[in-house]
Amino acid sequence: MNKNYTIEDFLEIKSSYAAIFNYDATKVAYLSNTSGTAQLYLTNPKGDEVGQLTAYPDSLNGIAFSPVRNEIIFTKCENGDEKYQIFLLDIETKSVRQITNTPSAQYRFNGWSRDGRYITYSSNKRNGKDFDVYVMDVVTETEECIFEQGGACGSRGFSPLGNFVVVSKTYSTEKSDVFLVRIKNKLAEQITKGDEKSNIGNIKWLPDESGFFFTTDKDRDFNGLAFYDLSTKSERYILTPNWDIFGVSITHDGNHMLVIINEDGYLKITIYQTNDMKPLPQQDFPKGVVTGYDWSIDGKHLIFRLGNAGKNGEIFIWSKEENKYWSIIKAEQGVPEQMLVEPELIRYKSFDGLMIPAFLYLPKNISHQSKFPVVVDIHGGPAAQSLPLLDSLTQYLVYCGYAVISPNVRGSTGYGKRYTALDDVRKRMDSVKDIAELHKFIKQQENLDAEKVILWGGSYGGYMVLAGLTFFPKLWAGGIDEVGISNLVSFLENTAPYRRAIREAEYGSLEHDREFLASLSPINFAENIEAPLFIIHGANDPRVPLSEAEQMHTKILAKGGQSELLIYLDEGHGLSKLKNRIDAYTKATNFLKSVTGM
Repeated sequence: MNKNYTIEDFLEIKSSYAAIFNYDATKVAYLSNTSGTAQLYLTNPKGDEVGQLTAYPDSLNGIAFSPVRNEIIFTKCENGDEKYQIFLLDIETKSVRQITNTPSAQYRFNGWSRDGRYITYSSNKRNGKDFDVYVMDVVTETEECIFEQGGACGSRGFSPLGNFVVVSKTYSTEKSDVFLVRIKNKLAEQITKGDEKSNIGNIKWLPDESGFFFTTDKDRDFNGLAFYDLSTKSERYILTPNWDIFGVSITHDGNHMLVIINEDGYLKITIYQTNDMKPLPQQDFPKGVVTGYDWSIDGKHLIFRLGNAGKNGEIFIWSKEENKYWSIIKAEQGVPEQMLVEPELIRYKSFDGLMIPAFLYLPKNISHQSKFPVVVDIHGGPAAQSLPLLDSLTQYLVYCGYAVISPNVRGSTGYGKRYTALDDVRKRMDSVKDIAELHKFIKQQENLDAEKVILWGGSYGGYMVLAGLTFFPKLWAGGIDEVGISNLVSFLENTAPYRRAIREAEYGSLEHDREFLASLSPINFAENIEAPLFIIHGANDPRVPLSEAEQMHTKILAKGGQSELLIYLDEGHGLSKLKNRIDAYTKATNFLKSVTGM
């Protein structure tokens, strides 16, 4: 307990996740960043035999076991460019073959057929913009496009008997449509109707293909669980909690269903009997935030990852027959759990009376100062949510004596679609005002130093940092912007083509809202910034191009302001490599010390 821990000790806390069973539940595959990037590992249901299967310089993005063979699909890109390709690995021979070969395109894998012969995915290979849906025979590597309607379309997997692929078409973060595509003749039936703002997700079929369960917020504020009946072409709600249903998974035999409910940022498991939707008795899952789950094909076991802000996520297996669980993977954690901090869930009032939820992390065992400097950690998205999960950088900052506040400002998910829509287009500045109102809350707290508040955020959170410094310059001691947007106009002009339409639905369009977008762009008001700025960006970022960082840095220096820019040539939208994280965050925390006097 007397050891002084370094930033390396915190950033080298390892993470294991995305655990899945093989076809007979004798093996478990998962991703871990033990080597410095996320690679594929293999163990058994006891967790006592662990082997590393891949060793690439770049992180893997996703994995999926064949339902009939010991083969694993994984996806990977190069240096953060997000042009994901699909690979097939034989775990017996350790051989890998790349089964997609359009380097300029992005492939999004979406599942195996139950006979293990086919996979489905979406790709923008046709024109770099529109995502079409494909089915591939993995034996012959022949592919067929089954859905080509333009826009952001994605497969949601095969039906159990292999007759259908469900396809979603996304128009914005608040609206999507769903189509049922018959594979034999490619006939597509739209099964959602109307112009209402609603989303559909988590498609889970009954084994006889008579219908499927799905989550939706149609005619509701929160995501509920519904069922679509193919024979009657009708849908009905099954579960309608007053929180979002975050995730759903059904056993292959259709008898049991896992449901994850997001209650104020805490993700909780319940297992139901599918026929009557009654919870199984005496469920005793550990407390925490569930962030990954998979049923064994025989339905007897559930594997899931669970953690919290003060404890590294562990991978557990739960036995349905015995109603007990055990841990199989405990990721390395060189910093003791007792040194880490669980946040307090707070709410503060914004300018219009709206209550904004936030997680407050306070240092412990530090008695030499009466007021803590504050780091406001703003999530990206904006349709996303800060969750009380272990973040090694946050914990290091708290260990060093900073209070950290992670607000879920209007526009965040998890609090209903009305809340998520409160920052759309012309209401964009309202979310920035939520950050300014947080400063008022900080000023009212006896243990927080309102003179030493630093904004830190990535992606859209980076935009919020720049907007906060620009439009409310007197409030902040400094800002750290990771891969942030400085100019909403140039961002929309230069972001990857396949992203533009959905981003315009959120921010406003270049055609109709150009002047308004310019009025909200920090680059146009850089002379207002009074606090020093630290910028981190990846050279290969396809979402927020590097030019967003470079133009802001140049403009601030030209106006006589203080700005430092770090560029990583082997990264994209964020830092995925441990060596880069240590380098960038060491420099960023030194920047924090310089502006707070810590």
